[in-house]
Amino acid sequence: MSTMQRRVRAALADRESGLGMILVIGISVLVFTIAASAAAIAVNGISQSRQRTAFEVTLAAAEAGVDRALAEVQVAYSTLGADYPIPGPVSVAEPAPWCQGTPVSFPTSGQGAGGVWTGPDAEDLERQWARAQLEALVAGGSCIQSDGDHEYVVLKPVSPNAKYGKVYALSAMPSFADADETRLIKSEYVFMPFRPAHAILSAGPLSISSSTTVTAASGVDPSLAAVHSNATITGTGNPTVYGQVTSTGSSTFSSNKFYANPTNQVETSPAVAVPRINATSFYAQAALNDPGAVLDWYDLCTDGTVRPYSTSGVPCSSSTVIGTATSMTVRGWEYTPSQRLWTSTKNALPGTYFAHEANVDVGTGNATFSRFTVVASAENPTTCGTKRYGNITWDHYDLASPAYHNLFLMADSDVVTTSNFSAGSGISSPPVVSGMFVAGDQMQMETSSQGAVGSVVIANQCPTPAGSGGLITTSEVKNPAVYFDPNADAPFASVITTALWLDYSGG
Repeated sequence: MSTMQRRVRAALADRESGLGMILVIGISVLVFTIAASAAAIAVNGISQSRQRTAFEVTLAAAEAGVDRALAEVQVAYSTLGADYPIPGPVSVAEPAPWCQGTPVSFPTSGQGAGGVWTGPDAEDLERQWARAQLEALVAGGSCIQSDGDHEYVVLKPVSPNAKYGKVYALSAMPSFADADETRLIKSEYVFMPFRPAHAILSAGPLSISSSTTVTAASGVDPSLAAVHSNATITGTGNPTVYGQVTSTGSSTFSSNKFYANPTNQVETSPAVAVPRINATSFYAQAALNDPGAVLDWYDLCTDGTVRPYSTSGVPCSSSTVIGTATSMTVRGWEYTPSQRLWTSTKNALPGTYFAHEANVDVGTGNATFSRFTVVASAENPTTCGTKRYGNITWDHYDLASPAYHNLFLMADSDVVTTSNFSAGSGISSPPVVSGMFVAGDQMQMETSSQGAVGSVVIANQCPTPAGSGGLITTSEVKNPAVYFDPNADAPFASVITTALWLDYSGG
């Protein structure tokens, strides 16, 4: 029996050994399969992550190209009323183009004529046309813009109408020569009249202090009387604002009379488009925007002469001389050549007055002007280092209504008003008579208790440090009453608005 038992036991051991081997092999295969699957998933995830990163980088690069082009288009239109093609030649609008070359025009006939494609294949046809133009720019090489991990080129064809156009951008990661990913996008834009949405809008830092009151004109919801800065808002005291008080930068200032702010503290909000201020551009378009006003318009020129509005659109180019104000007043204005200073006396007559490359101040006494608009242009307005003049200082003289549509004071540089004047009417009962106060750089604003009816725009285009020709270095609204009227378009500028954005993926 013992021999038999030993044989059975040996057979069973051999059998168990075989089963164990099979089990080990099976588990090994399973573990290998799981590991291989995990590796495949990881590799696929890395690949997808890389593709996603490439997608985001190329999209951001193309968007950066479009944004840069739209900024150039805005400046050219605001300052010269001109189109800005990319590629483009050396011109007044752009002395040093970043993509210099012959402008590209849309087809003159058939599909794409004037930038219009039609039919079921319109999108594909436009994409093919745009890609061909952009690839030609890539091949040329000089228009490629690089930012280390990506490149892009931009096409802004000649616009039949300067107020409307299209921008195309093609990007590649890491470069067009070795592209892992490319992206083609299109943006359409249109220039719309700027309509103030804030009682006070500043592109730079703003202080609102003391007994400032910002509310609405008669018949307007007071909660619309908002204040916004694209930088920060500071202040002292306990100012009253019935609309929202917001800034793009982080601000800690608060008032228990910020009635639309739940925490009574300045709230953070995205940047708001601020129109570019350029008095010369305003002059060039003045007759188109308000034909009646230019019939009672007077250029205050650097040689001391007073001339009528020039139909050429160039200040002080009229051959007609109404008078010379160096030794006598002309229409109630005096001129000091050594300071390039035009001074309005209390006897100034109604009208729109354009001080060309000069400053404006007021004389002594008190007066109320029935219809009055003052514009001051700067010398070298687009070059902050050499910009001079173009300032307005206003005091004591009340402005009953604007002579030019919806505009009281506009300066290329700074506006400083003091506490002894009012502008407009319609604080407690209709009709509302309002106007805008506009500074290309900074503004320091005070008014009387009757206040200013309209809106305030501060563009902060140049910092105007001491000695540069500006009057002030920071913007402050202190003690005035501002009564917001949102029911009138700005008379001086249009802002670019994106009408369509399209990703031509896979094109």
